[in-house]
Amino acid sequence: MLKLYLDCDGVILDTINKSYDYFDKHGIKFEDQNAIRKYYQDLDWNKFIIEAGEIDNSISKIKEIIASNLYEVNILTHVNSDNEIEAKKKYFSKHLPGVNIIGVPKGIKKTDYIEAKGNILVDDYLGNLDDWYQKGGIPVKFSNRNKECRYTKITDLRDLINLKIKN
Repeated sequence: MLKLYLDCDGVILDTINKSYDYFDKHGIKFEDQNAIRKYYQDLDWNKFIIEAGEIDNSISKIKEIIASNLYEVNILTHVNSDNEIEAKKKYFSKHLPGVNIIGVPKGIKKTDYIEAKGNILVDDYLGNLDDWYQKGGIPVKFSNRNKECRYTKITDLRDLINLKIKN
């Protein structure tokens, strides 16, 4: 059974857009990494996750993927603080019991934590997918935009059920 790693932010939860809205509202520039780091470290992640919500009913779709028995499903997420990983583990243990949640400290590559070779990563960030591919993994780009991508691209998590993956 193939191992499937799903990114959290921007794939399952809409935390990226919620953060960007906050940055715009408070005049935080993307170049100001110290302000962004402080924002994420001081954030009430339990509240933030609920407010951000799911992307396109993602929890239900992940349950369908699990029920298909095609993949061993895991969540692989970059985290900025202990509070963030604890809140994500709490949230997912309630909504997706039994799914392994792996938190990777921001600034460390996901491939430094997980063996990419022969495994699938679904991510919205091209940098993670490039590294995954270079390490022999199977990258899948999650995006609702019509931009071209050199990797397999999906716009809906349910697409993973019918995807023909060759490893």
